[in-house]
Order: sequence, then structure tokens, then C-alpha cells
Amino acid sequence: MSNAECNIALFIDLENFIGSAVTLGLPIDISKVIIKLREMGNVRIRKAYGDMQRTLLSVRLSGLYHEIRRDFYTNLIEVEDIPYLTPHKNTSDIKLVVEALSVGYQNEYITHFAILASDRDYVPLYQKLRALNKTVITIGVDQMHMNPMVREASDRLFYYEHLFLGDTVSTLYETEEETFALRNEYFELLTRSIKKLERDNIAPAADVLLASMRNARSDFDFALIGCQSFSHFLRLATENGCIEENQQDRTFRSAPLITMLQPHARGGVSDTMNEADVRKEAKIYKDLLSSVLKIPFPCLQKRQAILAAIREVLDRRFGVTINEILNSEPPQPDHDFTLNDISDIVFANLQAKGVDVSRGVVYKILFGLHIARCFYEYRKEVSDITSLEITGVAKFYEVWEEELYKIYIGQIRNNIKSRPVKNTALAQLLYESMDDETLKKIEYLRAS
Repeated sequence: MSNAECNIALFIDLENFIGSAVTLGLPIDISKVIIKLREMGNVRIRKAYGDMQRTLLSVRLSGLYHEIRRDFYTNLIEVEDIPYLTPHKNTSDIKLVVEALSVGYQNEYITHFAILASDRDYVPLYQKLRALNKTVITIGVDQMHMNPMVREASDRLFYYEHLFLGDTVSTLYETEEETFALRNEYFELLTRSIKKLERDNIAPAADVLLASMRNARSDFDFALIGCQSFSHFLRLATENGCIEENQQDRTFRSAPLITMLQPHARGGVSDTMNEADVRKEAKIYKDLLSSVLKIPFPCLQKRQAILAAIREVLDRRFGVTINEILNSEPPQPDHDFTLNDISDIVFANLQAKGVDVSRGVVYKILFGLHIARCFYEYRKEVSDITSLEITGVAKFYEVWEEELYKIYIGQIRNNIKSRPVKNTALAQLLYESMDDETLKKIEYLRAS
């Protein structure tokens, strides 16, 4: 199907979109989404659902209400205002699902449905639309928090955060190692797709290959490895001996011996920086995080003491161990148990133990765990983060430190644009070590 034959209906979950974008520090610019979708086809229907004014108030952007509303209007997006009937719930997600299904059943000319949200609650909608022979395009806000179920249920998937990265991979993957690792994944996907098409007796031409690769991996995007087009990607794979092109019929076959692309032999990050340079770079990262978090960034010993104290408080609060309440129905507390409550208790406990940390540092560590979705939560007032209650634990506390560090690494990467982020400096900052095992941890965190 050519782009001219693709008619797209766009549905936006305003609260999901705005809340997630602001949390990641991304601007609210819906025009970039429209431009991306117009590369795929004609955007015939454009609708958004939610209480925009209250959502912006909840993220302290109420002063931008008229500007953002005007931006939606100029991009021909119909915003359906759905007010909150109770302090913590409206029906915007249900309205979106009903409207999407209505369009799916009544408008045969709509071939593609684009849903701007990362919520896995929409997966049943995706499944129904696909059963109606519609193509589902998911627009996730960020790659880190994309649910695997959403990725599997989508025909196409791209990320809002990637729309701000420019035309090449250099602004997303700061090291050659990361870039080449993703290229190798894509090359493996390419050769698997060619072999599958050959087994099905289908000629592996470029357009068929692209559809096959996107069917196997909904978030395949050649732009993320610096390719300007799919033809560019195929040329790169051919030049590196992964595939061969039949010049007569313009089809492709996998090379007899696939040699995956390797980074240039220039030594790892640790070989290009001496210890003094590493510590200097780590100090830059520490100052950056202190500025972003608006606290003196604590040392490893203090971070671990705070995490341990938070676990102790939650264990006592719920009367069972965290491991026992995982994967069960989140308990409902008898009275409020907010982030501020936990911060106060943890701070008092640490003071009693002689740990020299401020209450603000404790709160920011706790807030980082909230951003990493380590808790079950319930918010009574959308406009006030302090009303958010912790009702259970969503992730094993053994991974809390890693989840927190993923956020810190992301903040460093988003704020340092002029040069690559160094693994050794990250290791020194986060683990106060530069041995091989620690560097492997950093590589894992950056790849997650």
C-alpha cells in the first residue's frame, strides 16, 4: 500500500501524553507527531481526549494552556474536554476507545489507527483494530518505559522523544559501541527476514523486506542508526557483507558468511581516558545531576543507606515483606501514606542512625523511584504530587538501585549534547569503581 492510500486516524490520550512528556523534560509540540505521521500517509481524523487544563495544572504548566491549546487547533486536532467527575478519575480513556472502535467499524477508508499513549490498557483496543484489518501505529512517549505488550500489539511503533533527536543517531547513541550494537541487531533482523521470505517463496525486494522487518519488530527505525532511508540501510548492509543484491531483479539474499559490523579499533572508553580525566568527567556529571535534581548529589554510601531505609519503612507499613506483596493486588491503606510521609519517616530514621543527609535528598531519591514506577500508587488530586499515595511495591527492591541509575544516566545524556557520555565516568560516579564488572553494569544500564 502506497502512502497515498494510507488514511490515518490519530487518537491522543492527553493526560498520558502530557504527563509523560513533562516528566521526561520534553516540550509539548504536537506538530512533530503530525509531520511524522504524514510521512506514512494522510492524517484524516485527529482527536484528543482529556482535561487539558487540569492536566497542565498538575505538571505546573497551567500558564501554557492557551499556547498548547492553540498548537493543537492549528494542527487541526479536535480536543474533546472531559472533566473530572471525581477528584481522581475521568472517562477520557474509555471515550478514546469507544470513538476509535466507532471509526473502525463505520469508516472503511481509514486504514491506519495511530494512538499516542504508552498505556498497556489500550492493548485490547489494538487487538480489536487489528482483527478489523486495520494497521495500528503506537506513538510511545519514551523507549525506556514502553511496555512489551504494547510493542507486541503494534504494527508500527515510534517514540515521541526520538522526534527531537535530529536526523542521525549521534544525538541518541553517544558511543560507537551502542550504535554498532543496534546496527548488528538490525542486520540480524534483516537476514532473518530474507530467509523467511525465501522459505515462503516470496522475492525479497526492498519494499517487501521493509514490511517484513516492521512486522517482526514494530519499532524498527533505520534513522536510529544514521540511515536516511531504507535504501541507505540496505546499501550499508551490503557494503558490510551481510547481504548481497541481485542487480537483475533488485532482490536480496543473505551473504554466505555474515560478518557483523564491529566498532573501529580505537580502544574502549577506559583506554582513552586516564584516571584523573575520568574523575574530572564524573565530577561534571555529578554537578549536572545536582543542578537537575536541585540537591547535592549524594555519594554511593548515602544513596544505598536511603534506599535501605525506604525499604524498611515500606516493610513495616504494609506488615509484610515487599517480596510477599509483589504480584498481588495492591493493598489499600487505611489512611494516606504519601511521598512526603515516607520522606519524613526515612529522614528521621537516618538521623537516628547518624547518617548525615538532608530531607530534600531523601525526597528526591524517593521521587526517582516513583518516576521509575517502582510503586503501586493512587493519586487523589491530579494537580498535587504530594497527594500521591503509595499503596504497594511494583518492582523487587533488588532492582531499585538499577532503575534509579537508569534515570540518572538518561538525565546526563539528555543534558550533555556536545560530547559522548563516558562509561568509565558513569561507573565512577554511580558505583565509585571502574573495574570490568562495574563497566559491564553500566553497559547493561545504558542498553536497557
